[in-house]
Amino acid sequence: MPSKSKAGPDTISSLRSVVPEIFDAAQRSATGHRKHAVALHSLQSKCHSVDVENLTGEMAFTQEFIRNLNKVLGIKKREPSADKIVKLVAIFVQVGHEIDAKAKAQRQKHKQKSGDADDVFADPAADDDEEEGDTVTSRFAESLIKYLLQGFQAKEKMTRVRCCQIVAMSVTNLGAIDEELYFELIRKLTERIRDKEASIRVHAAIALARLQSSDDGEASEVNEALLDLMQNDPSAEVRRAVLLNIEKNASTLPFVLERARDVDATNRKCVFVKVMAAIDYRLLSIEDRERLLVAGINDRDSGVKRACVRMVGESWLTFAGQNLLELTAALDVVDSPAAGKVMQALFAAYTEIPENLSFDNDLWETLTPEVAFVIRATLEFFAERHDSDQLDRHMPDGMRLAQMLEAMGAKLESETDDEVRADHEFVVHQLLLIARMSDFPDELGRRAMLTLMRKMLLVPEIPENNIEAVSDIIRKLSVSEQDFVRIMVEVISDVREPMPTEADGMPAERVRIESLLIGIKCLIIIKYLLQRCFDKLNDGSSIYALLTECIVPAVQSSETVLQEFGIECLALCCLLDRSLAVDNVVLFAQAVRQGAGELHAKGLAALLDLALMYGVADLAPALGAPDMLIKILRNELHSSDERTQATAAEGFARLLYAHRIAEPAPILEELLVLYYHPDTTSNDALRQCLAYFFPAFSYMSNENQVLMQQVAVPTVCRLGGVLKQQAGEGQAGATQSQVAHQVVTWSDPRILDAISVMNGTTTAMSSSGLRVAARMNSYAQLGVDALKKTFSATPNTRKVLVQMLNRLSLDDTTPVTHTQQLFVLVRTLAQQELITDMITRNAMVRFEATLLKLLDVENPDDVNLEAWIEEPEMESVFEFVSSLDEDGPDDEDELEGAESAGDDDDDEEDSVRVASDSDVSERHPSEEPVLAGLNLRSRLPASSAVPSRSPMKRARQERLEELTREIDELL
Repeated sequence: MPSKSKAGPDTISSLRSVVPEIFDAAQRSATGHRKHAVALHSLQSKCHSVDVENLTGEMAFTQEFIRNLNKVLGIKKREPSADKIVKLVAIFVQVGHEIDAKAKAQRQKHKQKSGDADDVFADPAADDDEEEGDTVTSRFAESLIKYLLQGFQAKEKMTRVRCCQIVAMSVTNLGAIDEELYFELIRKLTERIRDKEASIRVHAAIALARLQSSDDGEASEVNEALLDLMQNDPSAEVRRAVLLNIEKNASTLPFVLERARDVDATNRKCVFVKVMAAIDYRLLSIEDRERLLVAGINDRDSGVKRACVRMVGESWLTFAGQNLLELTAALDVVDSPAAGKVMQALFAAYTEIPENLSFDNDLWETLTPEVAFVIRATLEFFAERHDSDQLDRHMPDGMRLAQMLEAMGAKLESETDDEVRADHEFVVHQLLLIARMSDFPDELGRRAMLTLMRKMLLVPEIPENNIEAVSDIIRKLSVSEQDFVRIMVEVISDVREPMPTEADGMPAERVRIESLLIGIKCLIIIKYLLQRCFDKLNDGSSIYALLTECIVPAVQSSETVLQEFGIECLALCCLLDRSLAVDNVVLFAQAVRQGAGELHAKGLAALLDLALMYGVADLAPALGAPDMLIKILRNELHSSDERTQATAAEGFARLLYAHRIAEPAPILEELLVLYYHPDTTSNDALRQCLAYFFPAFSYMSNENQVLMQQVAVPTVCRLGGVLKQQAGEGQAGATQSQVAHQVVTWSDPRILDAISVMNGTTTAMSSSGLRVAARMNSYAQLGVDALKKTFSATPNTRKVLVQMLNRLSLDDTTPVTHTQQLFVLVRTLAQQELITDMITRNAMVRFEATLLKLLDVENPDDVNLEAWIEEPEMESVFEFVSSLDEDGPDDEDELEGAESAGDDDDDEEDSVRVASDSDVSERHPSEEPVLAGLNLRSRLPASSAVPSRSPMKRARQERLEELTREIDELL
């Protein structure tokens, strides 16, 4: 329909007023953007009709539009008015294509009705242009894209951001564009996804993902670029942008599933809520489903767990037609380690699902793996909630459970197909887990179940997980622990009764294998028996008979597998008898020293468990030396096997937490070094354990914090060289400064007080001023130790230690004595001229200003050092200052050499080379001791005979001397 108003020169002249008015209205509110876009399109159509052949009016509109758009291209990120204009541009392009599409459809419909396809008065050129997509909107979009592509190379980052943002929002509505422009756009966007600014990479990745097409030849290159970006880009927002916008197909889906392990919790959550929720789970292989569920349900972030459960409960269950059994079949419950957790989490999130389930008699009679799994999961859910009514409604009586177990066991024995046997074994295991939750109220059911359990333990091929479940059921059916031990001992005796011999006509090798299998089965039963015993062993206990007849022969056997099970059972016995543990600690130590594989691992676990149970002090004398046990265990911290290293670290963490070590400081320091050492980067079990242990240990008590404060400085110094080497090689990891910041945080007593207040454990004594002052006493001592170490540390470590001082955040609760000690050491360090870089010097100046504020002194010259020298508490500091002339390096070049010589060994000890007495006397023959040169007038604890030089002058003098030496060599 033609416009009522006529287009003419007035329309062109009004552009400079109308277009700015529309832009101004659009940047104020986003509610009328579509109305503003329609107005702009109407104005564009009028300009087009001014000169249809030469398109001068259309070009004038495009120029005016770009002129107004230029005003927002340089505006900073997240400016609401600029973001609204960007949105207006995208909606304008979208509205134009929608209007063009409607007009095209109307023309085609009109042609079909009027039959004027052969109308001689029709304009064939115009029709061809319309068919090829050459419209006002398409020409405007091409002009806009060409202009924005120029901004991709702009020097200002905000210009690049805005250009990429507009392209990303408009690219889906571009319609058909010139092929050359399309490939140019692809090339420019591929360059921008490597931009140094993350925000630019985000918009470029979105635009590039929306331009993906399986028809063009560069599709594979675009996909590879996007997949590389999603895997390796350091920005979580960039990875998320690719994750949400990349095309989901068979080639990209495996990489999308990898983001379930992304380091960013929001990205992991997006995988479950936004990406995989829209994909039918049947398109994934069983392995992919399993990996996805394991990653989600075991995630440490509760939001990611909820997202995973939401995906299963709302998306996957919908794809399964709200059929829980069909969904369970897709989870492959027979072999899935995560199916149980997923089902429990699903029931907890959607309680109406288990509450509405019902299991009739026919279902119990025709148990399949999926049905048995759902029944067990439902009953387990109600048992955890202590919902006795629901349990009684679904739980069969004991007699019926025994009958079903016996019937399923008979099917299992008669089945020959391995796959079907695996299903029957799974059903039997689920029934055993159900029986473990039953209370067995009827006596007949108790007797029938107990008889059946004893029979099941005699089955030669019973799986180990079934032995565990049967042991739990027998313990539940037993009257007391003694009764349970008696029953299990009788079962073990029955298992050993038909011991094969060569007299039965069997080959010797077959007899050996059969005897080995029977021995292993007996030891497994003994293991689960001992794990369920808590009473101390007495002289008449039946367990001693098992110890003599089964466990000791297994430990002494030449078969490694028997030794492994024997060591484990012997350790469990030792947990019930202190004297037995003391007698056998040498055996466990021998297993750790000489054993390999599982024997070594179980020996180490036994030593750690016994040390935790009885304490290191009670077990160590049996090894001949008080510290021998700690030495054996400490050697395992440096094992080449990651599993052994993680086990030892976890064991030491338990011992420290339980205060079972007499001298815990060296062990705590060793664990800190191990935690940050680059060699443990791939040991996730060790790092995860210690990441939880250190804050829990430090914030448990003030004594633990004092221990952390004692080892903080030695740890930072030991890690200096190895962390510097790691950074030089480009490896990711913590820096020495980050380590210092972390240990200072763990040592802060104010955090401990805040946690105590939050937990409601603060007492009147702990919150008193006296207790707070005592805590700050040890905290300030950390600063004293750091300052003392700076005089002998390498330059890099010295820089970290000085910067660490400002992180102490000392306040009015800091004891005055420690404030004075810190001030004397800071002034001495300044006089020694050991610090040359400006950043460290400024950090020291800030710390000195803090000390002056605490001392209530404005000028360092106002400090009364005469009174401090007489104080007994200050004697140690002044003795340290006086010893610097004799023991400490006094020359920067010497420290530089010490650093280069000691970097290779800093991972084991602080490898700073200290000058000898003779070296000091040769370098400074006329210099007096530092304390002797104490100038009370200047209040500086350093020799006044040596004038202070600025770092710039000293560096210039050193460079001049170096040039002189080079010239002498050349001559």
